[in-house]
Amino acid sequence: MTEQSVRVRRGDLAWRRAGDEVVVLDLAASSYHALNVSAALLWERLAEWTTAHELTRVLVSCFGLTSEAAERDVTHFLDGCARAGLLEIRTEP
Repeated sequence: MTEQSVRVRRGDLAWRRAGDEVVVLDLAASSYHALNVSAALLWERLAEWTTAHELTRVLVSCFGLTSEAAERDVTHFLDGCARAGLLEIRTEP
């Protein structure tokens, strides 16, 4: 079985915390992304290689979500980041 690891794309991205949120500037695509509290928490974890499973545990721990709800939220978040080209993805054995 393999699992994908993800992290924030290196280069051409600038991001800063603004209160409880994170603002991401994709310099290559000239786009701006504002992330809410839970997405900001996940984004910060993406500074290093991580997995969807690990991100799900973060949401369960920090916000008291059920595993199913957290998994659904993480999948939605990662899909959006991937569609926007903000992530690097690697498959590990």
